[in-house]
Amino acid sequence: MNSIIEYFTSLNLDIVEFLKATVMVIGALFLLALIGRFAFGRKSALCCAVSSAIGIFFIYLVTVLLGDAGAEFKRFVAPLPFVTIVNDTMFLFSFQGDLAIICSEVLSMIILSFLMNITDRWLPTGKHLFSWVFFRSIGVIIALILHLIVTGIIAALLPEGFVPYAHVVLLVLLILMLLTGSLKLLVGILLTTVNPVIAVLYTFFFANIIGKQITKAVLTTGILAGLILVLQEIGITAISVASAAHLAYVPIIVLLLLLWYLVGKLL
Repeated sequence: MNSIIEYFTSLNLDIVEFLKATVMVIGALFLLALIGRFAFGRKSALCCAVSSAIGIFFIYLVTVLLGDAGAEFKRFVAPLPFVTIVNDTMFLFSFQGDLAIICSEVLSMIILSFLMNITDRWLPTGKHLFSWVFFRSIGVIIALILHLIVTGIIAALLPEGFVPYAHVVLLVLLILMLLTGSLKLLVGILLTTVNPVIAVLYTFFFANIIGKQITKAVLTTGILAGLILVLQEIGITAISVASAAHLAYVPIIVLLLLLWYLVGKLL
């Protein structure tokens, strides 16, 4: 036990905080998946959002590993939302900064979550654990590549000075459309007959395949933002991603993989 504590100390990691964060993240994801399963049924939007959130954790992992592999590999990944990697440390995003920056990060995470949801939906689940892990690994890589392509297109099409304001406008419009579409769930057919626009928005966000994935992406973004806020509340604002620290994260990776399998196959 002392050797384990000494190993964590040598990495500037507090083992108590490390275990606390691990239990909190995995426990919260598992609880949300259970709520989605028993409150809304199997393969509910909430369960799918939790599954995508776990997938995004593995996208972060692949990004860190590519960064450690050298500059020739690092250039194939785009900056990830909600984190900033400086040298051997991953800093968690603070939601107390400039509104334009917050909107930019949230919209970027919605895009990444949407891509993760799409790949997770289209790829086979696999009949056995090995095939399931194989297809999920392919999905993580595809989502990572698509995120690089999409962020590149956005950067190329939008003028640099306009990008922060574009993120604010797009995010506000997306949230308003989601809320408007959700009204039909609350007030039913009567309101739809009064305002047909609500019926159209509901059909897109809650009945259309692409719209459903956008809705799930917003849920995934909310889950990840909530986890980051909780971690920051207990004093965890940065995580070591040094090569020597990778071994310490193996138990978390295994637990997340098992949770991902449980959510994807059983819930």
